[in-house]
Amino acid sequence: MRTITYFRGGTVADFAVGDAQYDDFVERMPGDLRHSETQLGKARRALEHFVLHLDGREAGPLELSAASYVWHFFNTNPDASRRIDGNVIIVDLAGDGETIEYASAADIQISSDE
Repeated sequence: MRTITYFRGGTVADFAVGDAQYDDFVERMPGDLRHSETQLGKARRALEHFVLHLDGREAGPLELSAASYVWHFFNTNPDASRRIDGNVIIVDLAGDGETIEYASAADIQISSDE
């Protein structure tokens, strides 16, 4: 299981992708798109859109494909400065979609004030 967590302005959403679904996604992904910053931005915006319209629904194929892309981008990136091993967290620092940071989920703990 691979997980992408998206944190935006106090809202947290986890996108869990099963191994078979991830493997199928990677198999179908064109080689020239595997580490595209443009594709990363598109995938991130798809996840952000889901978070903005969170209404109790489950993540669908679009969001799970986007999560697969983000996980693959960082976990297999040949550029060591862009590599993140394991699950990834996307943090929208200002909550406005403009200042985005990516980090290892193992390195960041998001607390809940519940």
